[in-house]
Amino acid sequence: MNNRVEGVVKLQRLVWWFIGVWVCMASIPGHAEMVTNLYQQSELVVGQGVEERRQATAKALASVLVRVSGQPQALNYPEVKAALANPDSYMEAFRYESGNETLERDGEQVPATTVVLNFSQISVENLLRQSGLPLWPANRPSVLVWLVTDDLNAGRQMVSLQDNPELADAIKGEARERGLPLVVPLMDLEDQVSLNANDLWNLDQSAIASASTRYKPDAVLIGRYSQTSSGRWISAWTLLHKSNRQVFDSEGDTDTVLLREAVNSTSDYLADIYGINHRNVASDAVVMDIEPVGEFSDYVKVLSYLEGLAVVRELNLLALEGNQVRVNLFMDGDISQLKGALDLDRRLIPVMTTSSGGNVNMPETLAPQGSEQNPLRYSWSG
Repeated sequence: MNNRVEGVVKLQRLVWWFIGVWVCMASIPGHAEMVTNLYQQSELVVGQGVEERRQATAKALASVLVRVSGQPQALNYPEVKAALANPDSYMEAFRYESGNETLERDGEQVPATTVVLNFSQISVENLLRQSGLPLWPANRPSVLVWLVTDDLNAGRQMVSLQDNPELADAIKGEARERGLPLVVPLMDLEDQVSLNANDLWNLDQSAIASASTRYKPDAVLIGRYSQTSSGRWISAWTLLHKSNRQVFDSEGDTDTVLLREAVNSTSDYLADIYGINHRNVASDAVVMDIEPVGEFSDYVKVLSYLEGLAVVRELNLLALEGNQVRVNLFMDGDISQLKGALDLDRRLIPVMTTSSGGNVNMPETLAPQGSEQNPLRYSWSG
């Protein structure tokens, strides 16, 4: 072993030894939204008997599985159906909470109690793997929602969710069920100056982008809706995510139905992008170069951060040279999902370089991205 390789091996061992001591102390704040309570669900019950709780547990587990997989059709899988028939094996704890809620029984409203159920993250994720279902990690893109309505009498008006509690409850409640981080505009003077109803209705992307900048969302959802003379509500939705535009329509008896459907369509679209599909596990490692990592604390933070990504199954340190670290990442997913996770957090910024060190827009080699000859190159933001 030459001196350079021997030095790298010794430093690698030293880094991993210190990680065991420091990993609990390393704090890595992220820019993306971390959705909490993905594995917790509340249900209303009339009594506290075993059978009623079991039914509530099955209903709650179904909600958790859709939220964590990002796939409403998950409930049709045979393995999931079997799990819902025995939901208690996935539950870690439960508690009852009193309130003013009611449930309809035999045509009348009766007092109800809330049962809060916590499910095992390990058991739920194992079920998804066994079923061949994806896992949508808690690190999820935030979605800013702009709404505009066209009224026969009042004309076009921007909709403030702060002034429409029924609409706000509908869209926020559905977002909680799907684990989708929503951002609601303040609709203050700044918003009103930078954006108007006609801008939204005509999908003026320049005005929408300018008004959205203050909220720093990962995606923007624009909803345009109106009520027909027959009383039906119709809507057209546009989701702007990176350089992509997704369009979908919905209609219903109420405007709240439109908002719930829009949240579900948005969740389905984003889950397909960011969900980790265990059926398509990458067979080869992805090589990544990261800099600058000159301080020892930077090494600890970078490696701990990468290991904490849901898409990363295993990390190997390959080399340390100057202020650059090279790693091998073995993933539960593909390279696009890794890039998507990094793009959400913005802790690592992609860099393209030539052999002479200058920045370019095209890779310098035809070798596959993430290979040793053409590693992914990222700059650590600290």
